[in-house]
Amino acid sequence: MSLLEDLYYGKICPSELLCLRDPEYIQNSKLISEFMDILKAKLSIEDFTMIEQALDLSGMQNSISSASAYTLGFRLGAAMIIEVLEHKDELIHSKGEAMS
Repeated sequence: MSLLEDLYYGKICPSELLCLRDPEYIQNSKLISEFMDILKAKLSIEDFTMIEQALDLSGMQNSISSASAYTLGFRLGAAMIIEVLEHKDELIHSKGEAMS
């Protein structure tokens, strides 16, 4: 199967592959969980709920930003490939031609 077919059928999901195995990511996730447990024990239900909502919104913002960076990077890479292919004749010389 091609990459495009894998992408179409949902076999490739870049957002799920990002940091999941990174030791720093794993450590930070554990710390966040520990901090949330401490805050839950110290704060009122209303205050803790507000913190959870703020963190959810922050996560959504990060997701939007990551998606934007991903699509921009993909477009930039594709534009570079197009530019290279448009000028490929400039890179190919016959044996008799001198390169300038």
